[in-house]
Amino acid sequence: MHEMRSKHVPALDGLRGIAIVLVIAHHQLIPVSFAGGFLGVDLFFVLSGFLITSLLLAEFDATGTISFRNFYMRRVLRLGPALVVFLLACLLVTYHLQFDQLLQEIKLIAMALCYSTNWRMALGWDLSLDPTAIIWSLSIEEQFYLLWPIVFSAVLGLKVRKSVMFAGLVLVIMAIMVHRSMLFREGAELHRLYYGTDTRADALLIGCLIGLLPFRVTSRKQQLVFTISANAVMPLSAVCLSYLLLTTTFTDHFLYLGGYTAVAMTSGVLVWGAANSPSHLLTRALELHPLRWLGKISYGLYLWHWLLLKATSFYWLVGEWDPWARFVVALGVAALSFYLVEQPFNRLKVKFARSEEEAKVVQPARLPVMKVELVGTHTS
Repeated sequence: MHEMRSKHVPALDGLRGIAIVLVIAHHQLIPVSFAGGFLGVDLFFVLSGFLITSLLLAEFDATGTISFRNFYMRRVLRLGPALVVFLLACLLVTYHLQFDQLLQEIKLIAMALCYSTNWRMALGWDLSLDPTAIIWSLSIEEQFYLLWPIVFSAVLGLKVRKSVMFAGLVLVIMAIMVHRSMLFREGAELHRLYYGTDTRADALLIGCLIGLLPFRVTSRKQQLVFTISANAVMPLSAVCLSYLLLTTTFTDHFLYLGGYTAVAMTSGVLVWGAANSPSHLLTRALELHPLRWLGKISYGLYLWHWLLLKATSFYWLVGEWDPWARFVVALGVAALSFYLVEQPFNRLKVKFARSEEEAKVVQPARLPVMKVELVGTHTS
């Protein structure tokens, strides 16, 4: 059983906090240099795969089924409202600053609402780094959210053994890595490899892989194994990831020849350790309040920092402190988004959670039900 999976893990908020700092540093919102800061997106991908798989597995263990209607409604309530507010702001900014680009921006906003931004960039339809371009990674996650619950539910319903699921995921991850390498060797453009769902899904699936691993310790022997593993592997993974963050650039060939998979695996080790080793020094560091708070507002901060980079400047007011001024404003706007938009809608998610009464009447061995409500209708 995996009922512990649905409980909140503070250290994972800390990992989100690190991921968002890496991304905004890479975009130069703050004057701190991380050559490989863009790899923070891979950490987000791994976290998403892990959390979604864990929650789906917990629901199946408790009820014997996965409600697609409830899952997708929770996704809409979690990601939709803040995104709509952000896109309205993008439209308003374009109207005031680049009115001649308004029609084009409306088209890009429509693509963002359909979560296809990554493909318009991957296929070269429009490579402009407009305010909606930041939604490329959310688009990949939403495409994953659309497909993975259906596939995972079917596999669980067929009572496929965990070892077979694990092996299957490993094979798919390796296939994606090989596919990306082949495209690179054949001369594919880097934007095709960087933004394509088919070339970036390995990070999400590595998160799914981690989500299938045991989540809680049930014996002293397991406790010993977890402790030794965490003490040995977590620091090594943190050092490797830190080195890559400081030295890697977007055009480094090794990333497209297996490097992205290696980065995701390293991130997966940290996710696994944070979820399983609450007493580890690194885990306690991730639980520091500032990191956890940044992690909680990371969705809004990811969106709004990009718009502020594109549309604002406080140089006339603070001179060389302009990056820090925009960072402070981004924090403020993201906090407003979290407390005034995201949290109220998050509280509505309870309406789409399985009740204890419903869980009692569902047979554990029952085949997952493909909900009729699925016909006709971006973190957990």
